[in-house]
Amino acid sequence: MNERPLRTTLSLEEVRQRYGSATPRRQFLFARLQIIIQLLIETGQLGRLYLLGSFTTAKLTPNDLDCLVVMAAGFTTELLALPHLNVFQHDACRLTYHTDVFWVTEAIGQDVIDAMLDVFSRDREGAPQPIIEVSL
Repeated sequence: MNERPLRTTLSLEEVRQRYGSATPRRQFLFARLQIIIQLLIETGQLGRLYLLGSFTTAKLTPNDLDCLVVMAAGFTTELLALPHLNVFQHDACRLTYHTDVFWVTEAIGQDVIDAMLDVFSRDREGAPQPIIEVSL
């Protein structure tokens, strides 16, 4: 279990080609990802976006998308309206977009973000799975 999980950076088009086109389920999830990314960009506060979980593996039918979103240090959801607010409300995001968005702000520091990515880089059995940073 000492094997270091793979972390790589891909463009959104590369994500579509590698992970978002092989099956109807993957195409559906990729379409949801595009919507979420657009909503995150529209906040003007998106720093980084990481894809996690079974979507970044060879599994033909991932159940959902898992993302870690790093927002700007001063970001808050206080003034967000729908549909942007739904991205940051766990249950609403899961129901609407089939996505679990875990989000933090840059204020927590890179060491904490790296520690979170290390946790997310293992599946339930502890096996490594890729983390994809989406270059936007």
